Amino acid sequence: MELYPGDKIGDAYGGKCVLFSGSINSYELGITVAHAFDQGDSLLIQFESDKVRKGKCERTIGRCEASFAKIQRRDGGQLTADLAIVHLNTCICSVGNTVWWPRRGENTAFRIKIYEEETIPDHTSVMILDQNGEFQYGCIITESYDDGNLRGYDDGLHDVIGVCASETEEVAITQRGDSGALVMSVPNNERNFLYVYGISIGLCDKPGGKSMTIANSLRNVLREISVNKNYFAVDGTHTIDFAY
Repeated sequence: MELYPGDKIGDAYGGKCVLFSGSINSYELGITVAHAFDQGDSLLIQFESDKVRKGKCERTIGRCEASFAKIQRRDGGQLTADLAIVHLNTCICSVGNTVWWPRRGENTAFRIKIYEEETIPDHTSVMILDQNGEFQYGCIITESYDDGNLRGYDDGLHDVIGVCASETEEVAITQRGDSGALVMSVPNNERNFLYVYGISIGLCDKPGGKSMTIANSLRNVLREISVNKNYFAVDGTHTIDFAY
């Protein structure tokens, strides 16, 4: 079995399904969204296509180590995380951080890299790999969006990224079931990698038929988690990026 960003994964018994987002620092340490899973180490992860009967877990590929809904920032503010950390069994499942464009296994293969700059330029062009294996294109319209009333989040959203089809077309580029999809830079001739700005965590409906894809700020979320947790330490450092 192989697991790459954009592949469907789910819990073994609840039937919930999201997209795998990649592995951080080591291939054994995977990430995806947290809202589809129960809390705790007992959560089992498997491919959506693998049907495991109750009581049998022979084909599971990992276990949920921790999940984060919101994080108290060092500066005192709140940050929406919606991030699950998953320990993957690489003995039974090959894990990679490769994104092929425009089709999986064809044309150009890109590695992925967390965008580390403090700010994202206005209207940065982005794309996501949806649940059907198709790329959807748009742009970041805000890198710090708050909505205290968004359904599905107990106290709303805090400091998330908003993505629409274009600067003038306020329409989400994701559908329900695309949670976990990476918000990535668009390929160009200057780089052999794709920047990752965040992970799609949901949709925000707005008045007038408008909508927006909501993503966490992956750089900020991982930084805040690493302050008090040791999940991402490598050789005594806290350099955090996709495994390569």
